[in-house]
Amino acid sequence: MKTTPRPPVSQTTVSRIQEMIVTGEFPPSQRLPAERKLAEHFGISRASLREALSILETLGLVRIEPHRGTFPTVDSIGISGEGHALAAVPVWRFGSRYSLADVYQFRLLNEGYAAYLATMAATDEHLAELQRIVGEHKEATGRLDFVGSSQADFELHHRIMMLTNNRMFVDLYEYYQPTVLESQRIVVARRERVWETVDEHENLIRAMVQRDPDGAQYYMRLHLTRAAGRIGIALSDTPRRPSMMREEPVTALKLGSGQVSR
Repeated sequence: MKTTPRPPVSQTTVSRIQEMIVTGEFPPSQRLPAERKLAEHFGISRASLREALSILETLGLVRIEPHRGTFPTVDSIGISGEGHALAAVPVWRFGSRYSLADVYQFRLLNEGYAAYLATMAATDEHLAELQRIVGEHKEATGRLDFVGSSQADFELHHRIMMLTNNRMFVDLYEYYQPTVLESQRIVVARRERVWETVDEHENLIRAMVQRDPDGAQYYMRLHLTRAAGRIGIALSDTPRRPSMMREEPVTALKLGSGQVSR
């Protein structure tokens, strides 16, 4: 299977800055060093740094104030009394071209059927790889690595799209990769609901492992509908559950003669 391309410099820088915020090296509400110094520190261009800071703003880890600088948000490293990580209001960077509703309507239309096709085409090896990515997403979510979580989220959806064997689907998804990935990051910024995505992914992969294309299509559409709802977008097309679908939770997903445990 074709592998996901190596992340760009800005993505690597996002991960490094996130770690520095979480560890307190960049204290909350204290302005980050000037762009020139930060770019020199990471050995990147200022353009790559600005892209990284914009991603961090989408994730709710920093706020960018014109003419003042960039500040870690107080709640990006803090934990409330209830034990939930909080975040600043996320920023949608593609608003001049597409609304978030545009993106999620596009994804609902394409990725639902893609899950159906992928389920029919996937081998046991493919399914094991998808389960591995779901595990990586779950682990990243558990350690509050929101950069890694959103990247694994994108990788899972990208791999499913590739399994359709439909070149048009793949080309469209890759062409709009920056926009799709950003739509996933903005959902991650809703800290109090990040585990919902984990559960939805596991339901989706369970249906695929059970060789249930109708179930996979349903769970993909349900996942996207709920993801949109988490950022205040109500998609009018509510997915319906296939009448023969099994509803019980599964703790081990059977692949051929072996099992992949959750």
